[in-house]
Amino acid sequence: MTLIVSVTSADGIVIAGDSLSSLNRQINLNQSNMVSCPHCQKEHTVKANFQGNVRQATYSYTEKVIPFLEKFGIGVYGSGLIGSHSVNFLIRSFEHNIKKQKKEIDSVTDLAEEIGVNLHNLVKKQLDLEKKSLDDFPKGHVFLGFQIVGYDDLKPKIIEVLLGKDVGYKEFSKLGCYASGNREVVTAIWELYKKHPEGHPIYEVFSLQEAVDYVDFLISSTISFQRFSPIIPSVGGKIDIALVRPFDKFQWIRQKPLGELLDGGKHETR
Repeated sequence: MTLIVSVTSADGIVIAGDSLSSLNRQINLNQSNMVSCPHCQKEHTVKANFQGNVRQATYSYTEKVIPFLEKFGIGVYGSGLIGSHSVNFLIRSFEHNIKKQKKEIDSVTDLAEEIGVNLHNLVKKQLDLEKKSLDDFPKGHVFLGFQIVGYDDLKPKIIEVLLGKDVGYKEFSKLGCYASGNREVVTAIWELYKKHPEGHPIYEVFSLQEAVDYVDFLISSTISFQRFSPIIPSVGGKIDIALVRPFDKFQWIRQKPLGELLDGGKHETR
């Protein structure tokens, strides 16, 4: 599923995400079993059918935090593929076309709308190829989600984009912390703050370092919780962390080794 966490502080927006992705395979099992009837005490043959998804493989180096036009950050959760392309590839292709057309995108709102419409159209085209329709999915189903962070006229803004049967948008403009995707552990921590308000973080006075440490804390806590639970993990791998400020270009704070190698082989040992 993924966990994307952003903190809007007085000095900038820190966005982070894990790197785990999984490949699921749909199975359809038909099996006949002999059962004893409690009423007639006779043996009967009963056919059972099971349909569902089984995890086939996991990968720990997926890129889920993506720079865009050097001034926005995008965190991706949900489905990692549309057709044969990764969502990261499709977003970078979209960015390439914007640059090629010399199209101006100056606000987080404009980018969120462009990303939402563009990717939603790709989802519908892929469903058509698979002989499926949006109507085949339950109400509230989300194929893919994004956190898009940046500044509008020096004002910080986070917009969550939800791709389901329609495109949904949620906007956050106050200083604070916002989480998307697998929020179970994050929600549990935040519920503790409600029970003990004296322990609630004061996001308004966070330095950038504290914002970085806090997003790391929430994602690391989720990874550790899932590691020690008898469940299949949905959050894991390296944690990528980036910074978006109105006066500077998108800046990596921590990026997994693959990204550093692609950037010329420069990397630090942590």
